[in-house]
Amino acid sequence: MSSGTETRSIELESVVDAPAEEVWEILTTAEGLRQWFPLDASVEPTVGGTVWLSWGPGCEGKAPIHIWEPPSRMGWTESYGDDEAGRPIKVAVDFYVEARGGTTVVRLVQSGLNASSDWDEMYDALEDGWTYFLFSLAYYFLKHRGKKRTLVWKRVATELGRDALWDRLVGGALIGAVAAAGSSFRLSLDRGYEGEIVSQRPGHYFTGTLPSLDDSVIFVEIEGPHVGFWLSTYGLADARSAELQAALDRRIEEALGSP
Repeated sequence: MSSGTETRSIELESVVDAPAEEVWEILTTAEGLRQWFPLDASVEPTVGGTVWLSWGPGCEGKAPIHIWEPPSRMGWTESYGDDEAGRPIKVAVDFYVEARGGTTVVRLVQSGLNASSDWDEMYDALEDGWTYFLFSLAYYFLKHRGKKRTLVWKRVATELGRDALWDRLVGGALIGAVAAAGSSFRLSLDRGYEGEIVSQRPGHYFTGTLPSLDDSVIFVEIEGPHVGFWLSTYGLADARSAELQAALDRRIEEALGSP
């Protein structure tokens, strides 16, 4: 962040049931990142190289790597435009990997975020996203180690307000009425699937696991004028994934088709 501007950071940890070397591999390779993070990725593994991440058309970007210390730390720098004085806003994303007590602790630090209230919504959305992604990382090793992830997903623009979207997607057409973390919910796609809530911030995001759908993970996020639905499946046949994608497309159209 530019000198003289007050900043803040997001700091989160995830305990992963895997050796540090395996965790480093999934954090720092394109194939590894695709198992828990973006739709697609590429990595040039060196300081001065780049990380490219994509969540679909219009939601992708490349960032330079500013630190590369296998197998304990890597990080990249994101550009967030310019501040009021025309100075570039730079935000760092750093992962710290530490073997601890037979497990591996991954600490995520995103620093350089503006501390003003104008950035509150972005800050909260970033924290929500990282909370989900770090859960996804640990859950991959817990339930799906060595399996290929296929994302069934939809990201669409809508003019519906945040509360209306939440009512239609969570507690409506896709996900039945929800309660606190640890409670059950029901996902409706081609049929109903029982799941367990992991975490949520009503009106903003929802995360749950679906033991009845091969331990898939669902993440719904409302970000500005867009809503994203991400279902991480593991080891499913291509034909089965295509069936789920078609069902999701229908459900989203039903939910958002008319005010």
